[in-house]
Amino acid sequence: MTVDLNKITKKLKEKFGSASVVTNIEDPYDFVSTGNLAFDLISDGGIPFGYGIEFLGLSQSGKSLFIQQIIANAQKKYDAIGILADRENAYFKGRGEQLGINSDKLIIVKPADIPTIPYAFEFIIDSVKSIRAQDKDSYIVIGIDSISSFGKDVAIHKADPGRKAKAVHEGLREVLTLIDNRVILLVCNQVTYKIGVLFGDPKTTTAGESMKYYSTVRFSLKDERRITDEKRGNEVIGSWLGVEVIKTRLGPCYRACHIPFSYKAGIPYYGGYARLLGDRNYLTPKNKQEFKTMKSHSLTYKDKEKVNEFEIESFLKDHPELLFDTYPEYLM
Repeated sequence: MTVDLNKITKKLKEKFGSASVVTNIEDPYDFVSTGNLAFDLISDGGIPFGYGIEFLGLSQSGKSLFIQQIIANAQKKYDAIGILADRENAYFKGRGEQLGINSDKLIIVKPADIPTIPYAFEFIIDSVKSIRAQDKDSYIVIGIDSISSFGKDVAIHKADPGRKAKAVHEGLREVLTLIDNRVILLVCNQVTYKIGVLFGDPKTTTAGESMKYYSTVRFSLKDERRITDEKRGNEVIGSWLGVEVIKTRLGPCYRACHIPFSYKAGIPYYGGYARLLGDRNYLTPKNKQEFKTMKSHSLTYKDKEKVNEFEIESFLKDHPELLFDTYPEYLM
C-alpha cells in the first residue's frame, strides 16, 4: 500500500501550519553580502536570511563592524529594517552612515534601556512583531551587540554566569520562532580568557554555550596584523582581519580568508581576494613566508604578470577568468 504523504501533510498543515513533503520544499532564502568578496565566497554567498548567525572573537576583531555593514547592505538590496540591541554602545550615526546605514530604517536601543538579557530579547520580539503587524513581507535584520556584554542580574544584584547563560538560552529559543525567510539574527559573542588555566584552551565565551547550538552559521574573527603607512612614519591605518567559518549548514566548514580593514575607508569589496587566489594557487606569492604573515603583498599570475593585491580590482578587469562567484577550487 502506498502512503499518500501529500494527504497527510495537508491534514498536519491545518493543525501545525507549515508541514510539507520534503520533495516540495525549496530553499527560498536570500543572501546579503558581507561587503567583501572573499568573505562572501567562504560563506557560500554571504549571510542568509532565515538563520541565526554568530560572530565570535576577541575585542577589536571586527564583530560590530560586520554586523553594521550587513545591516547597511540589507537596507540597500532589500530595503530591510534594521533592529540593533546596542548593548556595547558601539553604534555611531556618522560611522554607520559612512558604512551605508539608512538611519531612518534603523530601530536602535542603547545600554541603559536593556540592562539585562530578558529586556534585550523582549525589545527584539516586540520590534519584530510590531513590524510584522504592519507588513508581513518586510526584510528584517536583527543585531545583538553583544550577547556577552550584559552586566549583573538585577534580580540578585550581582553577576551570575549560570543565570546569564540560562537567560540567553531561553531568549534565543523564543526569538528563533520569529525567524522566517525574511529575517536574519546576527549576534556578537565576545571571547575572553579564563584565569589560571595552565592546560587546554584558555578562551571562553562569557554568555555561555547557547549560541554554539542555536546558530546555523558561526564565524570566528581575529585581529591578525596591523596595517601601517610607511610614508607617514609607520602610522597604523588599519588591520588585517582573519575570518574562518567554524560552523555552517550551507557548505564546508573551516574555510578562511584574510580581509584588510582601513580605519578611514572601511572594508574594500575586493580586499583580501588576491590573498584568497594565492591560497588556492591561482596566483603565486613572490615570497610565500612573508605573504603568509602578511608582510608581502606581491604575487604573479602564471609566473609572469606581476600583481599587487591592493590593486586587484584593476587586474580583474583584464582577467575576468579569475573573478569567481563561488568558492574557487584548489588549482593543482
